[in-house]
Amino acid sequence: QDKYEPIDDSFDASEVLSNERLLKSYTKCLLNQGPCTAELKKIKDKIPEALETHCAKCTDKQKQMAKQLAQGIKKAHPELWDEFITFYDPQGKYQTSFKDFLES
Repeated sequence: QDKYEPIDDSFDASEVLSNERLLKSYTKCLLNQGPCTAELKKIKDKIPEALETHCAKCTDKQKQMAKQLAQGIKKAHPELWDEFITFYDPQGKYQTSFKDFLES
């Protein structure tokens, strides 16, 4: 399989970003601080590989969604963004490539 499984079409990044309760729930899952839905667990399990491979197996929709979520969290919740960086990239190995990805 060259690409990751498609994300549930009902997943709406804008809705997550505009709903504080939903955002906190998703964040807790992604940072191992709370329970995950089955769909979110699939995404969480792929994050380390996606960072390492520059999202090589991501579909265009997944790339677009990742950018939207990352940019939204970074802008509106910088403290949460810092937690993500610390959790998923503690040595800072992917900062430059991820920054390039967000700006592409």
